[in-house]
Amino acid sequence: MATYKDVLGVKPSHGKPKEVPAPTHEDRNWGVEHNVNINSLKEAFNSAIQHHLSLPYDQRIENSKRAENDLAEHLGRAQNGRVKDLLGQNAKLMKSETGYKGKTPIQLEDGRGVETTGLALAPAYQEGTFNTCPNHQSCKDECLGKTSGNYFKLGGGTDLSEFKGPRLNSLRKTIAMLRNPHAFAVKLHDEIEAARMEAEANGNKLGVRLNVLSDISPKVHESIIKAHPDVMFYDYTKNASPTIAPNHHYTRSSTGLSQEGVNNAHQNWHSMRRYLDKGENVAMAFSHKKHLPEEVHDEETGKRYRVIDGDTHDYRPLDKVPKGYDGVIVGLRNKKATGKVADAHIDSKGFFVKHDPKLLRDENGKLARDRPREDTGRLNKRGKPIYSYGNTVPTNHVVSIKRQPKNRHSFDNDGRVETSE
Repeated sequence: MATYKDVLGVKPSHGKPKEVPAPTHEDRNWGVEHNVNINSLKEAFNSAIQHHLSLPYDQRIENSKRAENDLAEHLGRAQNGRVKDLLGQNAKLMKSETGYKGKTPIQLEDGRGVETTGLALAPAYQEGTFNTCPNHQSCKDECLGKTSGNYFKLGGGTDLSEFKGPRLNSLRKTIAMLRNPHAFAVKLHDEIEAARMEAEANGNKLGVRLNVLSDISPKVHESIIKAHPDVMFYDYTKNASPTIAPNHHYTRSSTGLSQEGVNNAHQNWHSMRRYLDKGENVAMAFSHKKHLPEEVHDEETGKRYRVIDGDTHDYRPLDKVPKGYDGVIVGLRNKKATGKVADAHIDSKGFFVKHDPKLLRDENGKLARDRPREDTGRLNKRGKPIYSYGNTVPTNHVVSIKRQPKNRHSFDNDGRVETSE
């Protein structure tokens, strides 16, 4: 198992918290030897942004350079010598700009498009009492930051403790934030500002996810969010934190259910149902890789909630609640690279909600398609024609949720109980 020291060659700080003076632009190593917690990060971000924005233009440029250089030991440098970026895009973020499977890219009501970027920190990373995903118990082993796309292919595969490629990059960014939050905040601010200016030059609005893989309290990011009122910040969260500004949007995240064949001790359906009934959106991961249900039926209350496709784009502030429904469930498909679909709800300990679409079959027992096979006009490596096939046809469009036990406590990043039922 790769340890912190093995991966980065340095040791995490432990021990009793030390009294730390308010940082200034000269405090290059502020935060190296103190216990990390929500308040220490919040204070570092607040003081860093306040100081940075108070500087005249020339001094602010120097402050930005200083912050970059201070983070170089953690982030590393690109081939051109520049310190590597904090923000980036994954395939899902890209869908908001390019469109999904040939569809039109999303647009705002004023006709502008949306450009998106995000900060991908290491999921469920623990240092002392601070955890980047405090309510990770149900989804740690299913996290997209370990089990899907290049995070799986290049990051270490089935060994979820391995750190390579994208996983290592996320870890480096996390350590940079924990070791030097002051410099981290300055660099993050600058990258968001540059992205905002580029998006506006293209006639678009910028959307930013500060928790692509993590779930850090918005208290930490408050100064960043409020410093960019023209940027929409949005995230998924399993925490109970409220939004903190008009340009901050949350999608609540289901931790799954107790269901057929599995008892999920960490399900949070009662909390998710309350958010839905207040008109908010809730993300829920379903077990099937191709099809999503159209509705979720809560057997305890008799209420039905509409399911929308959460994989077509990632810009959740655009989600609208269909007429006649309370809230909306953002359906996410099973993207795990391993395991059988039929067992996904059990293998994930209830995190994936079982959805059997009961696919239509023809008189020969073969899967029916919504359109006939078509010749694409292309040949494979063996010189044989390549055909495209229609989509399989579901006959079941509803997932029923049986009565669930009361939720367990949820926690903040410092391990403190947030809510209790």
